[in-house]
Amino acid sequence: MEELPLRAEEFVNMSTVLITGANRGLGLEFVRQYAADGWEVLATSRQPEKSAELTQITAQHPTVVLHRLDVTDDESVQDLADKLDGKPIDVLLHSAGIYPREGQHIGEIDYDGWREAMETNLFGVMRVTETLLENVAASQRKQIAAISTSLSSVRGVQDGSVAQAGTSYQYRSSKTALNMALSILAKELEPRGISVVLLDPGWVKTDMGGAHAPLSPQESIAGMRKVLSGNPMEISGKFMGHDGALRLW
Repeated sequence: MEELPLRAEEFVNMSTVLITGANRGLGLEFVRQYAADGWEVLATSRQPEKSAELTQITAQHPTVVLHRLDVTDDESVQDLADKLDGKPIDVLLHSAGIYPREGQHIGEIDYDGWREAMETNLFGVMRVTETLLENVAASQRKQIAAISTSLSSVRGVQDGSVAQAGTSYQYRSSKTALNMALSILAKELEPRGISVVLLDPGWVKTDMGGAHAPLSPQESIAGMRKVLSGNPMEISGKFMGHDGALRLW
C-alpha cells in the first residue's frame, strides 16, 4: 500500500533534527537512523539533485525533508533560514566537513586547502549556528552538536596517543579551532539553556575514514545518538566520544 504523506498536525509533537552534510558518510547515516525513529529530519546538501541515496530516503520517509545548503556561503545559509521561517529545531547537528589530502608536510603546505578546511569545518559551523540559533532556542531540547575528531586533541599530539594519524595539518587544526569555538559558545549560551556538545565519531568506514576503519557508520551514529539522547545540559561544553566517554582536548 502506498504510504500517505503526513498531515501538518501530525508533525506537531515530533522532535526535529537539522543535519548538515547529510548526503554522505556520517550525515547520511544520521538521517537514516533519525528517520527510522520517527524524527522530523531536515536533511541538507550542497547539491540535492546529485544526492541519490538521500533522495531515496526522503521518498521512503515522509518525515524527511531535503534542503539545499552550502555552509560556506552566507546567502545559502540565509536562504535556508528564510525557508524555515523560525521553525523550532531540537537538535542542530553539524556533520558537514572536509579532509584535504594534499600538501600535508612542511615545505609543501597547501594553504588554499587549509583555508577551505577552516571555511567549512569551523566557519561553516559557526555561520549556520549563528543564523539558526533562534530556531534552536524555540525548541524543546535546545541542542547543538558538531562532529569533531580525536585527531584534534592537542594533548593527544603531545603525548603521542594520536601521532600515528600523521600530519594532516588542515583537517586537524580546523577541528581543534572548532573545539575552542564551541567551548566558548557553550559558556555563552548556558544562561539560555542551550546545549553545545562536540562529538568524536571514532575511526569510521566512510569515504573520509577509509575501508580499514574499525567502526561501521551504523555503530558510530548509534553511539553518538545515545550520547545526545540524555539531558542536553549535562553534556554541554564537553567533548564526547561515540562510546560515551570524555575525550582529551
